[in-house]
Amino acid sequence: MHFVRKDELNKNLSIFEDTLGGSERLLSSPVPLFYSRHTARFLATWLLFLPFALYDPFKDSWNHLAMIPVTSFISIMLFGIEELATQLEEPFT
Repeated sequence: MHFVRKDELNKNLSIFEDTLGGSERLLSSPVPLFYSRHTARFLATWLLFLPFALYDPFKDSWNHLAMIPVTSFISIMLFGIEELATQLEEPFT
């Protein structure tokens, strides 16, 4: 093999090893527990106050009854996204 080609191959392998080392550092660094707890608590608080925000838009429904399934649906979707994000925090496990 020509020495120029060997030199290019060596450069590419060095870049690959550096990238692999960065990925291994990413794998070994955990996501802080505080971050996960904070986002879950913020989401729960936001969803707790969601019916108060939806009170006026649902004023035409009888006794604001339509607000219950809408709030439930939004809560299920957002908690599902939050759970999915928790699972994707550590993609290599």
